[in-house]
Amino acid sequence: MLDRLLGRRPAAPAAALPGPGELAHAPPLGLRVGGRLQFDRTMYGVAPGVMTEELPGGYQGVPCYGHIDLGDGYALHRFYLDDDAFLQVSTVSGDVDGIQGFIFHETVHPPDKAAFQRFVTGDAHLGAAGIDYAGHRWTRATQTTAGDERIPPMVYDEVLYRHQPPRRDDDLTHYAMLYSREVPELSRQELLLVSAEDSGPADFSITYSVGVELTIADLDIT
Repeated sequence: MLDRLLGRRPAAPAAALPGPGELAHAPPLGLRVGGRLQFDRTMYGVAPGVMTEELPGGYQGVPCYGHIDLGDGYALHRFYLDDDAFLQVSTVSGDVDGIQGFIFHETVHPPDKAAFQRFVTGDAHLGAAGIDYAGHRWTRATQTTAGDERIPPMVYDEVLYRHQPPRRDDDLTHYAMLYSREVPELSRQELLLVSAEDSGPADFSITYSVGVELTIADLDIT
């Protein structure tokens, strides 16, 4: 699943989705627009301050759901939360394959389309083997047998659903790369997702989201 997210294989074009008011599938884990979830934050008390970001506390509403069809039965489901965070669930043929929680750490707005394209095609943060960011050294999660210093970002489309009942509200194209770093105090990795987002025709941004791998036991879903 991570190979697809990290660009080892190109994503297939997004499948056609039903019209307003309908979803083509049931979101995983009983999550939904209008629902709520809470993260288990025990890890932050074990080693305070060692993570770049912390997932929000308390119950979080889900005002928006994003669906990304990666082809061949693979999909990403993003549940955007009240406090600048999102839960990402990866599935294979409908079965849960991975869960990550992310916080939006920084958003950069290129001055124009040309600057956005230069970032996508040449910036180290979208494909270099290692980058420095937020005071840490991060390693690209996909390493190639050729030891490439830079690889192309993964490109995929996301369809966003809002409102009640949920209806297709927006869509955007991501040019993304995932990085990670070891956090020895917690014996786990922290994740850094860099995504250049094209909402067109003149709406471009670059988001840095910091996250961590989770399990269903880390979530309370209502």
